[in-house]
Amino acid sequence: MEAARVRHTVQKEQKQQNHVHNVAPKKKRYLVSLKLNELLLYVALMIVLSAAVVFVLNTKLEAHEYEREISQINYEINATEKEIDELTTEVTHLSSYERIYQKANELGLKPNNDNVKVVRKYEK
Repeated sequence: MEAARVRHTVQKEQKQQNHVHNVAPKKKRYLVSLKLNELLLYVALMIVLSAAVVFVLNTKLEAHEYEREISQINYEINATEKEIDELTTEVTHLSSYERIYQKANELGLKPNNDNVKVVRKYEK
């Protein structure tokens, strides 16, 4: 009798173990409740973060616009410097002694060495 009772107890334990393994335990659901102060705090935090993002994007946009303006001004400076170099070359060519002598001959002017005076620069 004792063996039958032990066998019956073992079979009961095995059935309970099989039943426990086959059925998944139910998960408890927790419902989070926010108080009004916490909700306002979270909303304020979201607003501050959104404002910070907008400010950073606006700053980057302004920086991009300034970079574009700087490159435009640099382009204009380079074009003006090129024009100045060309004009300087033309002035040098037009003020050369040979060209002045040629223009004087075309206009009928004759060189007279008695009328030529030499001026020395920075003479004391």
